[in-house]
Amino acid sequence: MSERYEKEKIVLIPLSCKDSEAFYSIYNQSDFWKAGHSTVFEYNETPEMFTRRIMSLCDHIFTIRLIDKTDLIIGDCALHHWDKDINEIEIGGSLFNEHRGKGYMRCSFEILLSIAKNEMDVKSVVGKTSSNNKNAIRLAEKLGFKKVGADTKLVILKKYFEE
Repeated sequence: MSERYEKEKIVLIPLSCKDSEAFYSIYNQSDFWKAGHSTVFEYNETPEMFTRRIMSLCDHIFTIRLIDKTDLIIGDCALHHWDKDINEIEIGGSLFNEHRGKGYMRCSFEILLSIAKNEMDVKSVVGKTSSNNKNAIRLAEKLGFKKVGADTKLVILKKYFEE
């Protein structure tokens, strides 16, 4: 896994099992379910089991922390499901409620997009979110993603890197 990355007010630090409780809590927030997400947990899955499983599915996964409070996890972000045949990868992440709307995910995704393009030589990045997550859709569009599919539950956005 890569080292830490810093940008403006955040630092990305690779997720580890010692972060299990905080990582689990991000996805156990009540508004996560209200936003239309399906369950991400498996039956009887402990925070450590969940963290290990998600780490195994990701090519890069980081905790998001404030640059002046690196002991505090405020969210996560990841590159996952790398399709090497078409050189495409998915991007995703989440923040605790109180840290949304402050530019932290924008900074985090800018770092991930740089990793995808410059370190992995990926040609396109896909983002998927619930159709009612207007903030995530707006953020992706600001980062250069275009809608390539949508239905009543899911919006799929894609960003192509120039050759």
